[in-house]
Amino acid sequence: MRKVVFWDFDGTLVHSEHLWSSNVYEALQCADQNTAITLNEIKECMSSGFTWHTPNEDYSKLTDEKWWKFMNEHIYKSYVRLGVEKEIARHALQKVRPLIKRKKNYHVYGDVQNTLAELNAKGIINAILSNNYPDLKEVVEKLNLLHYFDSVIVSSLEGYDKPRKELFEIAKSRYPNSKYYMIGDSIHADIAGGHTAGMTTVLVHHGYSEEADYCFENVKEILNIFQ
Repeated sequence: MRKVVFWDFDGTLVHSEHLWSSNVYEALQCADQNTAITLNEIKECMSSGFTWHTPNEDYSKLTDEKWWKFMNEHIYKSYVRLGVEKEIARHALQKVRPLIKRKKNYHVYGDVQNTLAELNAKGIINAILSNNYPDLKEVVEKLNLLHYFDSVIVSSLEGYDKPRKELFEIAKSRYPNSKYYMIGDSIHADIAGGHTAGMTTVLVHHGYSEEADYCFENVKEILNIFQ
């Protein structure tokens, strides 16, 4: 039977430092070099308000550019709530999207590319299944990872966020009659969601959890499953 490995992106294939908070803050600094707003204040605002923070909500009509419009409203309101003048907030907001997509934000784990290549060589299909912004495929290509993946399935393009079963079913429908694996760093989104969808689950970078079928600290250890 064909084997399909679905990979989470942030925290699994790559790691980043406060991705949204740091870039929303940098955008504000670009718009107002003398801002008194702190990174910690931005972090507090960015700790909620994203679709993946409330996956049980219905976001099926907020896909692609509509997702960005929804998120831009959240970021703009956060700026204003912190005391940023509206004109400056609008100026800062225009910078957020291009900043988020910069290659330098993302650090690929050192064993990822060899692992993906070995899975491909075994005839195993790699696909990304991520709670993320619509432009993710662009970034995957910038990181020189896209050629390892058969598809990039993104919550903001499908209207559902992990652990919603709908997103997993959309992913499975791309590869019917296969054996499915979900690899990720989140117990809630990846492991619980994957189990509900009938996938074999693999937790990485987060020690041991009895909720996952397999737990590995390093990505390359995943190859042990497919010996």
